[in-house]
Amino acid sequence: MNLAFHGPGPEGEGGPRLPGSLRLNPRLEQWLAFHPDGTVTIRPGKVELGQGILTALAQIAAEELDLPPERIRIAPTVTGESPNEAVTSGSLSVQEGGMALRQACAEARARFLSVAAQASGAPLAAIRVEEGRFIGPGGEIGSYAAFAGRGLLAGEARGEAAPKPPAARRLAGRSLPRLDLPAKIFGEARFLHDLRLPGMLHARMIRPPRPGAVLVEAPAHPALWREGGFLAVIAETEAEAERLAPRLAAACRWEGGAEIPDDPQAWLDAAPGEESLVARHGAPPEGGRMLRRLFRRPFLAHGSVGTCCAVALWEGGVMRVWSHAQGPYNLRADLAKVLGLPEEAVVVEHREGAGCYGHNGAD
Repeated sequence: MNLAFHGPGPEGEGGPRLPGSLRLNPRLEQWLAFHPDGTVTIRPGKVELGQGILTALAQIAAEELDLPPERIRIAPTVTGESPNEAVTSGSLSVQEGGMALRQACAEARARFLSVAAQASGAPLAAIRVEEGRFIGPGGEIGSYAAFAGRGLLAGEARGEAAPKPPAARRLAGRSLPRLDLPAKIFGEARFLHDLRLPGMLHARMIRPPRPGAVLVEAPAHPALWREGGFLAVIAETEAEAERLAPRLAAACRWEGGAEIPDDPQAWLDAAPGEESLVARHGAPPEGGRMLRRLFRRPFLAHGSVGTCCAVALWEGGVMRVWSHAQGPYNLRADLAKVLGLPEEAVVVEHREGAGCYGHNGAD
């Protein structure tokens, strides 16, 4: 599979040759930030879909910066802030995002060490990094935390700093505990479905009993929202919406529509279809037998087990959307077209969901 990011760096053919998605996102401050408490925040554009990518990226950053993995913080992907790494798919997150993050961390490390060398007079080659502290021939001469406020990450990556060679890596190849699993195992509010905003209401759709049925009568109820044939129950809590929806649905009257068959397989067999010849091998040899077999696929939805979910908030002329999309920047572009807004007026923030692979509405 081809990389989603290819070609020269941002300056054209004469620009730096940067790895992975760093080519189109060369600004270092987009990828990571250092804090006075000794922690480092990384901002990948690849998202967690249950494949464990955030753990792998944190491991790469900790390796390249010589930091304990527990000092790495991971910010959610937010359009306009995080690098645009297109779509998380094709098992390319380490190949594209990991390579980019490793190079960004290598360049950040080089910049910090260069400042430490200039400030102390120690030879650059004689400085080593131990858990974020810079150790020169005479002892400690600085740290990531001490230099965090100096704006050393402003500007673009140049591809001049070499990442660690494989033989010098200590964390690579080790199995670290997954960062995302404890909250999921113990039922903490980690998923997008758990997001609660101030004053947020909950809704449940009331759907027609048959495809194509027309709504002719609906009860008058303060919790019922109707717009043409669209019906939904809106309540202050999810439990109340769940309780009201079947009650109000039973009081609705629908007409027409296609009846759902009692035997879906018989209905499918009788429906118009296309026939195609897969292979022809000629007549069976003399003395051979002709075998006839019928194979069926069940009538199933190709969809994710988890319910699709998104939250949107219109505030101050900006549409902010939380989604478990595989491509936050692609989703932003599509939403801007649908809403007739400039892309800068749409912000998409990734939150983990119960799955987005397959044909569903995550994007």
